[in-house]
Amino acid sequence: MSGDIGFEGIELNRSNLDGPVTLINAFTVPPGESERFLTRWRDNVRAMSGQPGFIRAVMYRALDESVETAFVNVAEWESGKALDAAREDPGWRAAVHRILDDPELHIIARPIDYRVELDVRPGDEV
Repeated sequence: MSGDIGFEGIELNRSNLDGPVTLINAFTVPPGESERFLTRWRDNVRAMSGQPGFIRAVMYRALDESVETAFVNVAEWESGKALDAAREDPGWRAAVHRILDDPELHIIARPIDYRVELDVRPGDEV
């Protein structure tokens, strides 16, 4: 990976892959800020979902909200290059900044890009 394309306070590397990638972002969200965070995240995912190469995004919420990373977003992309290009989109960047710059949110985001290394389904030999 080369070339940072981060937002202030978050460094993201270009994946530069032709194959599929998954962005997994674990969020620390202080108690009492969950609903505001989800509202902002919905704005973000609207901007993200319109980008070429976007497949889907799923936001998981921990059953135990006392855990540090109560929310985990898993976003699938057709390729790392598509995700890299999407990160340059002004609309998506603005949506991300609305989350990060919201004075009523005190979240910590931990985005990391992944590729599938192993995919096991029922009946598969491992």
